[in-house]
Amino acid sequence: MINFYNITDRQNQEYYEAIEAYKAGTPDELQLKTELIDEKMDSGNAVIIMGKQNIVPAFMALLWKLEGTNFMVNEIISIIPSFKDLPFGKMYFDVLKHSEYYQNKHILFEVEDPEFGPDRAERLEKIDFYFSHGFQWMKNIKTIVPHPTGDSHENTLLMLLTQNRFVEFSQEEIQSLLIKLYKDLYQTDKEAYILKEILNHLPEKIELSGKYYK
Repeated sequence: MINFYNITDRQNQEYYEAIEAYKAGTPDELQLKTELIDEKMDSGNAVIIMGKQNIVPAFMALLWKLEGTNFMVNEIISIIPSFKDLPFGKMYFDVLKHSEYYQNKHILFEVEDPEFGPDRAERLEKIDFYFSHGFQWMKNIKTIVPHPTGDSHENTLLMLLTQNRFVEFSQEEIQSLLIKLYKDLYQTDKEAYILKEILNHLPEKIELSGKYYK
């Protein structure tokens, strides 16, 4: 049996089990330091959702509330390798759709850009998986996620899980979203070159799509 647990503070055993699942499911070079996750939880803006197979912690996700916006961002998804054949991704999305976060916020995911790297087909398959569960792509917005070590980065696209499939955003709203996201998650100032380049290439009209194309 698979069960999910909603964790909003560090004062319970499930929090420590979730951290262990994260460490076991994420390569060392991509892991956030435990102290940083502790700080995020203590801020009141982080929520962890942990999945267990019977009594064994197997899945961990971390959501971050972007204060002053209508968005939450999914910062972490981690699955212990021996449990990757179980449908944790599908079940997690179902959990989100029945959560208060989905009722009140747009949930943002940063997904690997298929136009970078050698595994384009695999990345397109992942994007199709998101589409199959009701996500929409923010067309032609390219972002960059620095790895925790700062030695490299990941080229990403933005995908949205929202109750309002006909929602519209202005360019100014998305600019504010990205400035807040990079400040909170990556400690990147709005004057930093990398963020200025992303903002300079935002399309004038923000469009959502249920399919991906170049």
